[in-house]
Amino acid sequence: MDEKPSPEGTAPIDDLRDAHPNFDSMIFFDIDGTLIDHASASAAASLQLFDHFSREIPCSHNEFPRVWETALMKHFNRFCRGEISLFDQRRARIRDVFANPALAEEECDARYRVFIQHYETWTRPFDDAAPCLARLEGNRLGIISNGAREQQIGKLRRAGLLHHFSVMVFSEDVGLGKPAGKIFVEACRLSGDEPANCVHIGDDLTADVYASNTAGLTPIWLDRIVGPNTQLQVPAARIASLNDLNAVLDTKLCCA
Repeated sequence: MDEKPSPEGTAPIDDLRDAHPNFDSMIFFDIDGTLIDHASASAAASLQLFDHFSREIPCSHNEFPRVWETALMKHFNRFCRGEISLFDQRRARIRDVFANPALAEEECDARYRVFIQHYETWTRPFDDAAPCLARLEGNRLGIISNGAREQQIGKLRRAGLLHHFSVMVFSEDVGLGKPAGKIFVEACRLSGDEPANCVHIGDDLTADVYASNTAGLTPIWLDRIVGPNTQLQVPAARIASLNDLNAVLDTKLCCA
């Protein structure tokens, strides 16, 4: 089979594995918004949920992705703070968007399954994720992610990225999610490194940048949007794409 030429200025992924030296530090990645395009998948799946139950949802088709995301953030943050279980935050989301606080648990679970089945078919890695990880081949890479272990690992597996990571910690594992320091401490413990010898790359200022910095890791902010906060002072190097990560690692870390 003929190989397609690489885009101008880039190398095939197989050629990137020797393109970067090994670092002595443990390099952790966030998943959603960093490696995987959660926002697009969630919006698309929420519309399919709406289409399935449109007569029972008290808002318009166009409004529903925003309503869904608002409920997601509200109740998922409660889960990350340890206030409710993973399954209860899913049920709370469903009750909110259907405006039915009395909806039975079994019915909430059934409706959430409609969403998650569509969501899993829509999840895709960002275009810069696989090349970035290939360039870091031979380094120690890990995951620090909020969410359910099985679901998050499934995203990485379907994206073809799972094999890159030797240490993975999820909020479900420790009972608290980012920005709680406990999840970062546990990830460093499992890696055998002190926080000062670990890097964390993520897209969320609160959960990834400020939280990892407070926990003693070196944060790198992946700001894919590059919005009106371009002048914001943060305790982290700032990149617009994972294609820019190597240059930052060169300046932040000592090569082995």
